Amino acid sequence: MLENVRFCAFGQTWSPHYDRYLLSDDRYKPDIVEVIQVAGKVHGLQGIELLHPQHVRMDNLEEIKKALENGGFQPAPIAASISGKRQYRAGSLTADDKKVRQEAIDTVKNAMEVAAALGTDRIFLWLGRDGYDYSFQIDYDVYWGRLVDAFKEIGEHRPDIKIAINYKIKEPRRWLLASSATKVLMLIDEVNLPNIGVMLDSGHSLLAYENPAETVALLARKGRLFHTHLNDSTRFWDDDMVFGSVQFFESLEMLYWLDRVGYRDWISFNPHTQLEEENPTRSIEEALRYSKGMISILESLGNDAIEKAIQSREVTEIMALVGKQIFGAKR
Repeated sequence: MLENVRFCAFGQTWSPHYDRYLLSDDRYKPDIVEVIQVAGKVHGLQGIELLHPQHVRMDNLEEIKKALENGGFQPAPIAASISGKRQYRAGSLTADDKKVRQEAIDTVKNAMEVAAALGTDRIFLWLGRDGYDYSFQIDYDVYWGRLVDAFKEIGEHRPDIKIAINYKIKEPRRWLLASSATKVLMLIDEVNLPNIGVMLDSGHSLLAYENPAETVALLARKGRLFHTHLNDSTRFWDDDMVFGSVQFFESLEMLYWLDRVGYRDWISFNPHTQLEEENPTRSIEEALRYSKGMISILESLGNDAIEKAIQSREVTEIMALVGKQIFGAKR
């Protein structure tokens, strides 16, 4: 089950994640080479996702390649950052200023070039600034049209590089345009290019009140599931908690459906630790251990037994099967 997937982690996991109510935080922030070195100690991790332009660019490409090689890592997807700069506060791909829009588009194009030079065939991006906060604040038709035009230009730049859109329902804008799996599929339909797809972040899916397993099935039907991030959530915020720590059954079902639809690409972990006592390396280790443990449970159950439980429409059937694996035969 999921035999040929590769596991990686987002490089940002090892950077301090600040509490917005904590007015000062002087924790040390490692550079990306240090991050790669630390991540290389995680047993079973095969790649590290890097952020462009913060982590990797053409001018430091050889240094990064060497660090990845020393860490025993394969080239993983690259993240194009178009939400962190001040000029993007009111939008990146949808900004009213055409120069700002073009800067964001060019950043994504550059990320594609870096990805190709690094040896990976895909990038992903999050449209955290492309949205609105109030009614009557934007022209929905115009802004959606800007997204379509931007992705047409981006997708046509390098047809050999896949672009996975990381959707999210809110934050930092109260409403984001690329907010759900179905809306991104609508966007992809309008763009009509084969290299534009979806990145499924399980925490974002939970926040959007989706069932991640159902979302896997829907994206697979369209052949647009290009990348996957695994983390957990309370559903009230983008908590980026360790995968399997909160929504255990939904996490288990998501892994089952990833295997059932034949997903064989990267699976990444991106938990964000906030307390100084929380170790980001340990969070990746346990996320990976839990994922493999859940895969082992599913393998032990067998697809026939799982399908039989699904067809029964009775939740206690799957609970009994899983419970036997976790708690043993004695009850």
